[in-house]
Amino acid sequence: MPALPARIDFRTMPPPPPPPDAFFPLPPGDTSTAGEPTPCVWVVDDSASEARFIKSALGTGFQVETFPDGAAMLERLHSGRAPDVVVLDWEMPGMSGPEVCQFLRGQSETEALPVLMLTAHGRPEDLVQGLRAGANDYVAKPFRTEEVRARVNALVRGKRMVDAVRRADREKAEALAQLDSLLTSSPVGLSLLDRELRFVHVNARMAKLDGLPLDSHAGRTFAEVLPSLAPQLEPVIRRVLETGEPAEELSVSLKRAGPDAADGDMHLMVGFHPVRTPGGEVLGVGSVVVDVTRHKQSEGELRAAAEFRERFLGIVGHDLRNPLNAIRMAASFLIASEQVPPALVRTVGRIISSTDRMTRMITELLDFTRSRLGGGIPLTPGATDLGLVVRQVVEELELVHPNRTVRVESTGPLGGRWDADRLAQVLSNLLGNALQYSPPESTVELSLQGGPELAVARVSNRGNPIPKEELSILFHPFQRAQTGAHVPSGLGLGLFISDQIVRSHRGTLVVESGPERTVFTMTLPRAP
Repeated sequence: MPALPARIDFRTMPPPPPPPDAFFPLPPGDTSTAGEPTPCVWVVDDSASEARFIKSALGTGFQVETFPDGAAMLERLHSGRAPDVVVLDWEMPGMSGPEVCQFLRGQSETEALPVLMLTAHGRPEDLVQGLRAGANDYVAKPFRTEEVRARVNALVRGKRMVDAVRRADREKAEALAQLDSLLTSSPVGLSLLDRELRFVHVNARMAKLDGLPLDSHAGRTFAEVLPSLAPQLEPVIRRVLETGEPAEELSVSLKRAGPDAADGDMHLMVGFHPVRTPGGEVLGVGSVVVDVTRHKQSEGELRAAAEFRERFLGIVGHDLRNPLNAIRMAASFLIASEQVPPALVRTVGRIISSTDRMTRMITELLDFTRSRLGGGIPLTPGATDLGLVVRQVVEELELVHPNRTVRVESTGPLGGRWDADRLAQVLSNLLGNALQYSPPESTVELSLQGGPELAVARVSNRGNPIPKEELSILFHPFQRAQTGAHVPSGLGLGLFISDQIVRSHRGTLVVESGPERTVFTMTLPRAP
């Protein structure tokens, strides 16, 4: 093949820019759609008149550029827009058409560039030579304009389809590369199983979780890779395959392998999801595995710390009762002996009331500890008359509040199977709060209603309403309502424990507070 002109060095030429999207060439005289480039055709012919004739034959539906020889065309090839089709004359000075075509096919950038050969050679062996050199098609001279235009149109359409396929392949490869990067760098274990429960793909995190090399998963079954989990999880995976419904948040434990074995079991959260075709057929199952070992350890540590704190509270509260009882008994003995000077009687009375208040606080702490440790408020249910319980509580409160009035109204049967002492604790708390938060001259009302299956007690008092933002947390531990200028004392456990006692009876305790009244309603089933 003749040497190329010295002024061209194709080894250093930059690769051509990707060809732009072309559209179907239009008939002669038509113009392209706005914004769309017309197909670009390069005509290489040493005869200027013949090149003009070919350009005229193609019409206005193409952007045509002519070159006098192959060298000029090749020099222009890597500057600007690449052609969609090259029309080559066979006989040219310097490089012949087949030689130019052969050179184009030897370059990766132009190996798929469509070439139409124009030839006066009619022998079959000449045509075979041209096609072997890389021509896509040929037109024998003399030719008709319609034939040239039709063949160029066909080559443009073919190039457009090839470009579209290459674009799609490139986009697909980029998407797969991005997906693979995401799977590789994901902090959770990801894998894909086929319908035979064989691993098709796993990421590095999944391989680390099961302690096997990354390349040892493909083709192996779930049972072969994870024999300890197969009895538990294989039925779940098969159910996902059969039903197409995902299975999520499955908690499993896995023995550690290798040097990490001494660190104990791993705790995993596993999910399985069906992998479907566009038509909906389930091809396999994708799994997502999250290592929650650290979270489990943190939860255990927090739980242990909370249990220690609450057990400590219970132990302290229980042991404080004995010295408090001794102090109260001694103070009561002094009062009963009538040997205390009149000036100190009031002081001894304060000692008794203070020890009583501390005893109530310790009782509340012990009940709170029991409820938080999962044992709940202990009950000793028996045949109980709610009316008698109320009478006892009201009499005790009248001794403490001699200047206050509690009005009691009752209707219907008030018997049931309840823990009388615990209900007395609830009613004492509710009535005590009502007396504490209501105006000194007002009356606290307690109504009892007995029905066929339920007994209802309502404690009502006047006074400032409880703020709305406090109503929702009033039964939470260590919460105390603050109304007006009154700031209560105590631990804020009374209502929480009262609510827990009522819940233990399978009842409810609710509160309503408005401008006129605050009402606590306790509802009890007759048999808890």
